[in-house]
Amino acid sequence: MNSVSPQRKPGKRKYVEPYDFKQPKLFSKEIMRNLRTLHDTLARNLSRVFSSALRQKVDVHMHKIDQVSTSDFIQNISSPSAIYILSVNELGGEVIAVIPPEFCIHMIERQSGGRGDTLDERRTLTTIEEKIISRIIDSVNKEIIIAWEPYMDFNIDSATYESKPENIHMMSVDPTIVAKLEIDVGINKVEIQLSYPYSLLKKAMNESILKKGNKAKSEKLSPDALDSYKRTLLNASVRIQPLLGTTRLSINDILELKEGDSIPLNQRTDKPLEVRVNQVEKMKAFPGLVQGRKAIKIFEIIEEINEQELL
Repeated sequence: MNSVSPQRKPGKRKYVEPYDFKQPKLFSKEIMRNLRTLHDTLARNLSRVFSSALRQKVDVHMHKIDQVSTSDFIQNISSPSAIYILSVNELGGEVIAVIPPEFCIHMIERQSGGRGDTLDERRTLTTIEEKIISRIIDSVNKEIIIAWEPYMDFNIDSATYESKPENIHMMSVDPTIVAKLEIDVGINKVEIQLSYPYSLLKKAMNESILKKGNKAKSEKLSPDALDSYKRTLLNASVRIQPLLGTTRLSINDILELKEGDSIPLNQRTDKPLEVRVNQVEKMKAFPGLVQGRKAIKIFEIIEEINEQELL
């Protein structure tokens, strides 16, 4: 007799994610989402920094953010590398920035007037090269501080250069959050890493909105009231306007405008846009693309203030 194997009913496949009990996840998914949003902002700002340093268009994208042990992070750093230990004395911790040395050499060649077509020279930076790159790192540090502004205020007190990962002596052995940013330089792509120790982020979260997010307060309604609100909202028509920026020009300036002229806007690229609903500012958002279409990503909901509370 021919044996017939039983047929399995079609259904969704279950995905089982491995979990390391020796290294438990210390941050919630909500916090990780907030950290990703923060570094999305940082990536956009660094695009401007590296474009200026290379004198060509450079795109920086948020690639991945994950929690790993400090020892694994240091062991996975290639030698040699351009490693910068950024001291944050206010929080008693250190942020580590790892940049491929071939990208540093590429920036130095471009700033010196060379073509710098390839990124294949991987070696330890000379003392002069390190001093040149340190000026760019100062700009990177400023952008890190700006990206963290919505969550907390801190200063980077010093930046120490190191080329060999085995020479790094960390003050903490806590797990670390590693943000990986991908730099697209024409036909070449490189990756930089930013490492935040758990002890530093834990202190930061105690006085910041990082763990709270920007959730709006909700109120439970009765079924009849909820249905009434839904009917009203479905028939309501509102106009949403994200403003890329504003400016003021005199009539004389407008009359003198010619094709190709530029009009500067009062809007910083590292700050969220103003979003108006029926001519009233209601939200803050960052511009972007979704499936090839222009879109905005809501960053903050502006709550209305009751005038009676101000009296």
